[in-house]
Amino acid sequence: MSNFTLTVPSSLAMASTKHVLLFPFPAQGHLGAFMSLAELLHRAIPSAAVTLVSPPRNVAALSATAPPWLAFHSLPFNPADHGLPTHAESADALPVGFPLVTLFEAFEALQPAFDGYVASMAKDDSVVSIVSDLFVAWAASVARRNGCSHAFFASCGAFGTAILRSLWENVPLSVTPTGHVPVPGFPGKIFHKTQVSEVMLRADGEDRASAFCHRQIAHSHATDGVLINTVEEFEPTGLGLLRSSLRVPVWPIGPLIRVAGARPAASADKVHDGMVSWLDTQPPASVLYVSFGSQNSIRQAQMAVLAMALEHAGRPFIWAIRPPVGLAVAASEWLPEGFEKRARDENRGLVIRGWAPQVTILAHRSTGAFLSHCGWNSVLESLVHGVPLLGWPLAADQFYNVEMLEKECGVCVEVARGSTEDAAPPEIDRVAELVETVMGQTSKAAEMRRRMKCIGELMRGAATDDVGSSKKALESFLGATRMH
Repeated sequence: MSNFTLTVPSSLAMASTKHVLLFPFPAQGHLGAFMSLAELLHRAIPSAAVTLVSPPRNVAALSATAPPWLAFHSLPFNPADHGLPTHAESADALPVGFPLVTLFEAFEALQPAFDGYVASMAKDDSVVSIVSDLFVAWAASVARRNGCSHAFFASCGAFGTAILRSLWENVPLSVTPTGHVPVPGFPGKIFHKTQVSEVMLRADGEDRASAFCHRQIAHSHATDGVLINTVEEFEPTGLGLLRSSLRVPVWPIGPLIRVAGARPAASADKVHDGMVSWLDTQPPASVLYVSFGSQNSIRQAQMAVLAMALEHAGRPFIWAIRPPVGLAVAASEWLPEGFEKRARDENRGLVIRGWAPQVTILAHRSTGAFLSHCGWNSVLESLVHGVPLLGWPLAADQFYNVEMLEKECGVCVEVARGSTEDAAPPEIDRVAELVETVMGQTSKAAEMRRRMKCIGELMRGAATDDVGSSKKALESFLGATRMH
């Protein structure tokens, strides 16, 4: 849920027969962002009905902890019919390394059922507005056919979204002899090929991933605009690039983040409480939190280097870990022999397999830095809680998030890059040195913390001040979609 409350004028809360349909792509970061968006819209227009649409298992999981005002609608979906593992209705349910494009393609098969549902709603006098994920872009065409307004909700940042869209529009990509990739349409934006996902480097315009992205881009022209989980003052460059390429209104309404203390299930209570108790025993700003997100991981050789670097750095840590990429080994064999036991015995670190209460960790006074893949939700949660970043991007927009955070914002230091077979593990001493640079008594660390504090204040102000940019953007969106 959103951590901030927008105080919206009473004119936005007038009684009406208005209905907002939310259609996220089923990945943890996307689902969480859409749940936060649902809360934001409910606070702004409490008289409107808000319904989230997804396949049955996702609906069951989300509705178990959802507020009573949020409705759900299940769309029929059998994963096995689409070559997916049994019960895999979300990206988080896929094995590490399973081609995500299979789930993207499978979701396209939901279009007839969604079209029928929207058509049944559009028969009455309701004003229906559809907000869909960028990966469910065909929902814009459904909206057009049924006379509904439509907006995309981009749960990624503006800069990363703009770069990714341009690159996918122009595959196969041009790679210079020095290994650099110019971004078409954005003069001066050039990245190294190690900052481009492997699937995109291989794309020839005819492969499955290219075909899917081109279909979604074609559908996207039917939208009325884009909501995006960022802040105008924080991403002026990225928002400028996005607006110039999309040529539709772009409304930055962030930051939408989860609330500290939220838990996905009662089974997580023990993990949550034990971790908080351990954090309570640590000095302020002393703990390094390590996580590569709910879908990503690094290779076993990279894990070994990171583990040794953590020991070498000597700082307390929490490591939320997933199985290594490309190797099916027992959990006890993921890390160097004795690593976890030494960490426990010395009260120096925790290794968590499975769910970890990320926002609770970042909000805790003992957390001093976050070694992250820099997915956008993790970035926002770190920024809002003032925790400097060590970036290890692995895919998609993560490379461009790190680029912006390090070079434009000065709140991140890149530690390593990628988890492909040819991605060499970083040097142990270098990782340990960078951890100390960000967490120690250095001028770099002091400047990063100062910048983090300024950004956090900026973001809170955008959402809560009477003339805050995110508050005004939300009001503009509601007016444009007749939700006013």
